Amino acid sequence: MRRLAIAMALSTSVGLAQAAGPHVHGQGNLDLAMAGGTLLVELSLPAADVVGFEHAPRDDDQKALVKDALARLGKGTNVLEPAPAAACKVTRESVHSGLSDSETEEHDHGEESPDHDADHDHDHDHGGHADFEARYRWHCDHPEKLEWIDVPLLEFLNGVTLKVQLVTDQGARADSLKAPRTRLSMDLR
Repeated sequence: MRRLAIAMALSTSVGLAQAAGPHVHGQGNLDLAMAGGTLLVELSLPAADVVGFEHAPRDDDQKALVKDALARLGKGTNVLEPAPAAACKVTRESVHSGLSDSETEEHDHGEESPDHDADHDHDHDHGGHADFEARYRWHCDHPEKLEWIDVPLLEFLNGVTLKVQLVTDQGARADSLKAPRTRLSMDLR
């Protein structure tokens, strides 16, 4: 029950953040919810910051950029690296962009999802601006040892600031990350 409450809190905070904040170049959103051994993550980035444009790909080079970005963002370990002591493994990963006709196939690594339908709620319309949106689920064998999470994605997205919302059993907080600071503390004190 607590996991569902945290997932709902994350869904609500993501919806509020997207509704309240405009699409801003140079800024993405990273929302994390931790309940028990499950870490749910949602990421939203302006396409201009990922591939350099927001229109439908016009040539093979632009199509290749979108394809490469979907492949990079479609792998949770390219985005987040939880503290090794927590023994976290990706159990689900998916990514979508308004620049692509198709969503990358959601990779489910064996964990059932009570909120499966929520994993497919996509809102990419920001007044003509395109985004990349990704969702990940991690299972951590030792969640009590998840003291930090590195975000190597920031090294790929040079100059982008991630607005972070973190919700855990202990509470919630907002933060921001920008390279060279790529480590998010999970401590809510």
